[in-house]
Amino acid sequence: MAGLASEMLAALRSHEEIFRYWKGLRRRGRLPSRADIDPMQIKRRLPTISLIDVLDPNPDSDAVYFRQRLAGTELFDAYGQEITGMTFNKIYTASEAQYWAEALSFVVENRKPNVGLSSMAWRGAKGLSLFWLRLPLASDGVNVDMILGHDALIGKVDLLQSGIRSASVEAVS
Repeated sequence: MAGLASEMLAALRSHEEIFRYWKGLRRRGRLPSRADIDPMQIKRRLPTISLIDVLDPNPDSDAVYFRQRLAGTELFDAYGQEITGMTFNKIYTASEAQYWAEALSFVVENRKPNVGLSSMAWRGAKGLSLFWLRLPLASDGVNVDMILGHDALIGKVDLLQSGIRSASVEAVS
């Protein structure tokens, strides 16, 4: 239990770091854009960073309107494949795609961050969860057209069943 608590604490700290960075990019109530992000400022977190394209300004909780533009190198381990360039309906099972479409639609429609914990059981890793953070980006400062993501893998994995490796506390912090 102490190991899991340490992983969660490290993940929370890394989420806070990314959130503070994003919040510092906002100007006069306007959302930051992709162009505002300097990868060197979040270099330590790049392996767990993602960028998600919003393909329709009114996604209406449909996974087909979200495409993984960029997925950090540690996310390959979580998904067992390269997900860059794929729409969410191609990455996930139907129920997981719906979960993500609703979570991401919230970010688009409300222009606010969203955070959650998602089981990786759909990948065959029942003891592994994805602690995620999604932050809105807008080229025009108003309409969300991209989402900045940060993920941390939490828990233990049955390697024989899933092929997924858990992120160590060191890798998460």
